[in-house]
Amino acid sequence: MSPADDRRRDDGRRALLLTHSYWPERTPPQRRWQRLVAGLRAEGWSVDVVTPVADARSTPPAERDSGAAGVRSVSGPAGEQVHRVLRPLLRDSRAGRFAADAVAAVLMVPRALFVERPDVVVATVPALPVICSGWLAARLRRAPLVVDMRDAWPELAREAGVRAGPAGRMMETVVAEVQRRAELVVTVTHGFARLLAARGVDRVTTISNGVALDEVPRLEHRERTAGELRVAYLGNHGESQALDAVIDAVAALHAAGEVDVRLRMVGSGTQKPRLVARASDSPAIEFHEPVHGEEFWQHHRWADTLLISLRTDWESFAWTVPSKTFELMGTGKHVTAAVVGEAAEILSAAENVTLVDQGPDGLAEALTALARDSESTPVSDSGRRWVREHADLPRLADDYARLLADVVDGRGPVASGRRAGRRGRAARRDREQALDPRATPDPGPVRAERVWVCVCTYRRNELLAELLTSLRAAAPRELGDDVMPPLVVVDNDPEAGAAATVAELAPEALSVHQPRPGLAAARNAALDAVPDDADAVVFVDDDERVAPGWLDALISTARSSGAATVSGPVESVFPAEASAQAVEDGAIRRTDFATGPWSLRPATNNVLVRAEWFTRSPTFRFDEAFNVTGGEDSELFGRLQAAGARSWWCAEARVSEEVPIERTTRQWLRRRGLRAGHVRALKARKARRHSASIAAEGAVRLGAGVLRRSAVRLRGRRAGYQDRLWTREGLGMLQWLAGRARGEYARD
Repeated sequence: MSPADDRRRDDGRRALLLTHSYWPERTPPQRRWQRLVAGLRAEGWSVDVVTPVADARSTPPAERDSGAAGVRSVSGPAGEQVHRVLRPLLRDSRAGRFAADAVAAVLMVPRALFVERPDVVVATVPALPVICSGWLAARLRRAPLVVDMRDAWPELAREAGVRAGPAGRMMETVVAEVQRRAELVVTVTHGFARLLAARGVDRVTTISNGVALDEVPRLEHRERTAGELRVAYLGNHGESQALDAVIDAVAALHAAGEVDVRLRMVGSGTQKPRLVARASDSPAIEFHEPVHGEEFWQHHRWADTLLISLRTDWESFAWTVPSKTFELMGTGKHVTAAVVGEAAEILSAAENVTLVDQGPDGLAEALTALARDSESTPVSDSGRRWVREHADLPRLADDYARLLADVVDGRGPVASGRRAGRRGRAARRDREQALDPRATPDPGPVRAERVWVCVCTYRRNELLAELLTSLRAAAPRELGDDVMPPLVVVDNDPEAGAAATVAELAPEALSVHQPRPGLAAARNAALDAVPDDADAVVFVDDDERVAPGWLDALISTARSSGAATVSGPVESVFPAEASAQAVEDGAIRRTDFATGPWSLRPATNNVLVRAEWFTRSPTFRFDEAFNVTGGEDSELFGRLQAAGARSWWCAEARVSEEVPIERTTRQWLRRRGLRAGHVRALKARKARRHSASIAAEGAVRLGAGVLRRSAVRLRGRRAGYQDRLWTREGLGMLQWLAGRARGEYARD
């Protein structure tokens, strides 16, 4: 690699890939990701790959040393850094492979902690445990997670008759939760993307499997006589391929003696010993071990037709496309395919494909017809042209690089127009609108005189006075100088102690007394007081001060964006006596972004919300189950976004907040972390998750927190608030399950 290439690598973004199969192995996931990584490198990305030692069963003998375990990383074919973890070599069975993948996935997490901090983490499946490792690595490294789903899971496992059991059900729950929490889920078929969107995964897009056409030779037609036919199957010998029917069909044709059909089976898999035994009485069927390089293509050249077989009695295979599909189309050879759904649709683009009904009778009939006509298996470039346009891996790699750049830059999941139909947030909005035509109202006007500021207060009269003074000074230009904007003040003090302050500084405000304690109860009282003709509602806290031009900035952004919510930054002002270490530890973490679309959840400390969500039936309200724990705002805004509410950030709409000294102490920070766990557990219960699922997440967070703190200390750095947060959240979730959670805002 040239010095210029090195400089570009060092100056670009960094991705961390966790995968169960990578170079020098020869597997479909490896082929996909090796070329995708090459595309990322060509775009200036640095890439770290954490993967197990190469499986000898899938690796050419001459290259096995390149995939051996080692403490140090090695440089891959495109200059990526490959970091190996151990993987036990267990029996080649479903259970054996899963156990080996699980052990390797556990080891991936600590390995991922010792690479340079990535901008994005990518976890690729079908090895399901890797998705959990990817989630942990992303959270520990504070990077967005992209999940690359190759299989329709868990539908595929259910249809395969896998008994889930408690561990399987927990894995299913964890994987589904990771899919929902990931910044983006990438599928290889449009059908599975639509299924995930219907299941509630907000951010999903499709980048299909493919093949590097520059590595696929265009094969020539083999001259043959009528009555003979050579069929080659190269691929996995597993349950999903339904190869029994192929063997039975060819054996029956040989026994009948009317045509001479020969079947060559090349590959490995859990069902191969049984298939070999099933075909032992038929000399028309031969088996070969997996091969690579030119020997691989020699098997293709031998054949007149190349076979693709996928079970048609499993519903999930309607949105599954075997990875070999694109490779076989690229050779130009005739293809015989027993597939349905999306795979059949793709194959129909080639002129020399015979789609057959699965089962011995249907296959025997189709193979007989092909054998009798010597011109029935022509070579055609039509499939190769389709692959070049839609599934050439170098082109897909460019799409993936742009996709990850969009994730890192916060622009959301955009993949060069390759989105899967009506899915992601658009699909979620469609589902909500089917139940509620008002779910995503057309953005109406936002008039300054109809924008209501809502403030809830509890025994903070001095701070409230400063807020009210700043609100009057920050009135929108359209209202004039020294004019209080439309205002609702809710006093949550049973003794109504704020009445005098409001009467003196904001006599024009709607003053509401809500003696029933609780944050959600107070905020709902404010919403109930907002007039029906309001255009927008703005929430700020009673311990904040708004900057001049603050409300103008919120209103202007709402008008120009049409967004349902507009949030602004909150600047924390620490007392002089607060320790520098407490501030650096992240006692109060505030974020700031450039003005534009925003994918995070708003908070009630500085946000404008279009009033349609609160004033038109059916209305959204804060859930009073969160009265004493807090978290009622993130829970409500989560529901709004799930119903299609678009959020924007406005960098100019600034407010400031004075942080009291008691909120910089270790004791308060610990309570805050525990409370975050209580809130997380309460949200999980509201989402109808079982106690076992909540306990599992709590335990995982505890373990992840211990790993993170250990990694920080190994680097010689002091663990800060964010380093301890996972441990505290996990403990808080377990406390909540045990009934030991005390609300931070509870009143004695």
